[in-house]
Amino acid sequence: MSGSKILITAALAAVIAGGVHAAAAAAEKFSAVYVMSDNLGDKGFNDSAAAGFHRAEKEGVRIKLLQASPSDPQLWRQNLEATSNSETWSVIFTGPGMHDNLAAVAPKHPNQKYVYFDDELLLPNVLSVKYAQNEGSYLVGALAGVVASDKTTFPLGTGAKKVGIVAGMDLPVIQDFILGFKQGVATIDPSITVQVSFIGNFNDAQKAYELTRNMLNGGVDVVYNVAGPAGLGILKAAADANKYAIGVDSDQNGLYPKNVIASMLKQIGNSIYDTSKQIEEGNAPMGTLEVYGLKNDGVALVYNDALVPASAKAKVEAAKAKVLSGEIKVDTAFKK
Repeated sequence: MSGSKILITAALAAVIAGGVHAAAAAAEKFSAVYVMSDNLGDKGFNDSAAAGFHRAEKEGVRIKLLQASPSDPQLWRQNLEATSNSETWSVIFTGPGMHDNLAAVAPKHPNQKYVYFDDELLLPNVLSVKYAQNEGSYLVGALAGVVASDKTTFPLGTGAKKVGIVAGMDLPVIQDFILGFKQGVATIDPSITVQVSFIGNFNDAQKAYELTRNMLNGGVDVVYNVAGPAGLGILKAAADANKYAIGVDSDQNGLYPKNVIASMLKQIGNSIYDTSKQIEEGNAPMGTLEVYGLKNDGVALVYNDALVPASAKAKVEAAKAKVLSGEIKVDTAFKK
């Protein structure tokens, strides 16, 4: 063999070897994939989750977000099976709507680690994560109670002492929001009426808009958005009627800054980042449930400072202090 051919062959072998090493390095790099039952762009739950993955990505984690139409549950299952069968992900995350799919797929892949958030599935290779949305909603209820009790401070209110929730579906997790909210309202003024309407899904923003307008036209002072992507219709309805609304999951105050007085943060991104680190470091409590609440910053209330004065915040923060001290136990839809 000539010298030139030997050089070419050696160079080709080096390229092939380099490619193999690169592929191996990619496979060895800690990685996380999110198998979704919805799309990004909701300015709430899903976008909060994405923020957690991107935070991990900045620290070197290889990530992938697999979006899917909320009306295509077959694709949700296919994506979960495909990522599990690939055996290339250090951890597979999934969330709302995926309980039955994960229950069917996870046992077939005992060496694959999964994180299931916003619900619970007790399997040895699944770490479940839930949020004390009842505690966050308790603070929302307290603020709503202040709004309905103080027309001087909140001039867009009607003085009718009515507040409302427009929710996606009548599910245990949504009832957890509702119970906390009602208890918070009653803490401020038990005479305030709480109205609740269900959209029937988490994607029909138009129906959410209509339900909200009906509430506001009936004298409701402030509406709490508990509707996922459909909740954008709630916030728009409040803005169009020049009334008050409260956002959820992410900071939605800036969407309509003259009308959204606060947002209840479900710190989904934080929990995703935390559990990803736990798994990477080998100390994740697989097979258990972790709950993120007020005490570990799993939920929080962020105010629109332009609309909520210090006097109103003080009343809400006083209620929060009683929860943290244990003086007040917030009602929950989940059995202990």
